[in-house]
Amino acid sequence: MSISVIIPVYNTAKYIEKCLDSILSQTYKDIEIIIVNDGSTDNSEKIIKKYLNKYSNIKYFYEENKGQASARNLALTKASGKYITFLDSDDYIDSNMFKTMIDNACDNDIIICDILMEDNKKYILKTYNCVKDDPGKNYITSYMGPVAKLYKKSFLEKNKFKFIENIFYEDLASIAYLGMYTKKIKYIEKPFYHYVIRNGSTMKQKKYNKHLEDIFYVINHLSEKINSNSYKDELEYLYIEHLLYSSSLRFIKYNRLDMLYKINEIIRKKYPLYKKNIYYKNKSIKFRIICNLIYNKQYKILKVLTKGR
Repeated sequence: MSISVIIPVYNTAKYIEKCLDSILSQTYKDIEIIIVNDGSTDNSEKIIKKYLNKYSNIKYFYEENKGQASARNLALTKASGKYITFLDSDDYIDSNMFKTMIDNACDNDIIICDILMEDNKKYILKTYNCVKDDPGKNYITSYMGPVAKLYKKSFLEKNKFKFIENIFYEDLASIAYLGMYTKKIKYIEKPFYHYVIRNGSTMKQKKYNKHLEDIFYVINHLSEKINSNSYKDELEYLYIEHLLYSSSLRFIKYNRLDMLYKINEIIRKKYPLYKKNIYYKNKSIKFRIICNLIYNKQYKILKVLTKGR
């Protein structure tokens, strides 16, 4: 098989058929599908087994609920394709996604496409920052989900890749530093991947989850993995994007001032001149305004501006 499609499944019976149908209807056919059921309690397994009985290119595994990272790691050990891609079981893809990505693979280690985000309204998420001439450095600062990407399996194996388990933000913790190991990256500026944002997803939970604080472990992990001498701008930007911006917006939603103060202290100590960062300068005015409000502890103003976000 040329492409191994890895799908972790947890209670997505409502979406899994559309997900699988979008893979099976690909114009490129040299595909194996590896499904890992992460202890679902709904009808997901029943639906999957209908496909198992019909299609010979589907591999199915079950494990007790250990989280998405564990499911993906298990699937990686079972994959036989030359290329690996990840798909969330509540998402789906355009029928010509794999054909286009394989046609552009050449000798590249990573092939990337854009994402069509499907929330209350649809919008395109650009997954690659074309800021520097160095593809690896651009990759480190780009969208850190494993989806909408095709990885050469030998590249992942050479760098002993696996997801960190039992934490939130496992994608960020595991994906980002791959950019240090290759410049063979191809970006296809087309939104082939459909990301369905639903209320039950990890980052849209209404109740506060202690695991949101895993971001401090993850950002420290990245600072240890990424060479700060060769990738100074890139590491600084990870702090800006994922700590100062994204995590602050999550914590402000739950009125966790203690976490906001902690973030502020870290940024002021490590990156007080963050506004000079080349990737930051390429962000939208809205992004920069929010970062500035957070850095200056204008949380009440930010709360009003982001109400209902």
